[in-house]
Amino acid sequence: MSLTHTLRGVITEAAATLDRGVVSMMERRMRGGTPRKLDDARARLLEVAARYQPAIAAPERFFPEPAPAEVTETRVGAGPEGSRVTDLRFVSHYRPFFAEYRGEHLGYAENLTAHARMYRVAGHARPTVIFLHGWGGGAYWLEERAFVVPYWLRQGFDVALFQLPFHGARIPAGKTRGAMFPSANVVRTNEAWGQAIHDLRALRAHLELSGGVVGVMGMSLGGYTAALWASLDDRLAFAVPIIPAVDMADLMWRHGEDSPDRRRAIKAGVSGELLREAFAVHAPTTRAVKLAPERLMIVAGKGDRITPPDQAERLWKHWGEPAIHWFAGGHLAQVGRAEALRAIRRRLDALALPGRPTRS
Repeated sequence: MSLTHTLRGVITEAAATLDRGVVSMMERRMRGGTPRKLDDARARLLEVAARYQPAIAAPERFFPEPAPAEVTETRVGAGPEGSRVTDLRFVSHYRPFFAEYRGEHLGYAENLTAHARMYRVAGHARPTVIFLHGWGGGAYWLEERAFVVPYWLRQGFDVALFQLPFHGARIPAGKTRGAMFPSANVVRTNEAWGQAIHDLRALRAHLELSGGVVGVMGMSLGGYTAALWASLDDRLAFAVPIIPAVDMADLMWRHGEDSPDRRRAIKAGVSGELLREAFAVHAPTTRAVKLAPERLMIVAGKGDRITPPDQAERLWKHWGEPAIHWFAGGHLAQVGRAEALRAIRRRLDALALPGRPTRS
């Protein structure tokens, strides 16, 4: 066995250990949506799954085309690589599919406004990449570093950092970061993904008014959302899920294996398969991808224990085995990420996107 191979194994295991330590904290945060009484949990989940079933066959019922957004732009100042930074906000007119949830949805006032930070370089229209953060993320200072915004500006892209529902400025007052979406509250989780896609499509349409094409990259929770979006919107120029979640029911069930909540759920007749049926309306593998294979790429970590490698493999197979890049690290310690960024860049180079200089 070579030294290089041994070192990669050590890196992978160390990254996996770090990820495992974070999983329990995530479970505690997300547990806020778990009902205290689970006596009727099975019947409730069966009802929820049945109510969303028509939207699986007719996705436009759950993911309708949004009306044009009235976007307000506020100048922030100068950014990296000579970019001009502005904050975008617009009213989210998403109307929940699940009628009984509409009142609760409207009660989360902060979540009714969509937010994104734009980095634009003056000159002709350039392609824009929308970055989607992971669970508990959304702070612009952090996401600018996590997604290495200067790198993509140098590669000929403008950049938008989008805040997913119940994250960033959209966290309702008094609520804990990362507690509300996703969570064990199945209806709120489902509707938050409906709202995410609604607001992202509105943002994409707004950005297209400047003449450039729009693609998406997302990490973890954002990877799930990017993969879901790619199954619904053929106007995307590309989609790159990074360390993506794909089967939310499987992750919740697997990470909660030793928890009292799971034991209570099993006792109430709840199973991972039933949870999967309830989440099916937004699962990235529920429907075929809308983009051609050359416009797709998946990036995953061999040491990832938060969204383990089988999640990325499942998406890769569902998408017909497009390009995939593996790095040695995990979800948090992304050792090998620099080469992953270069692999994505090479993949996008081959698309010859309008407004972006041709790379040799």
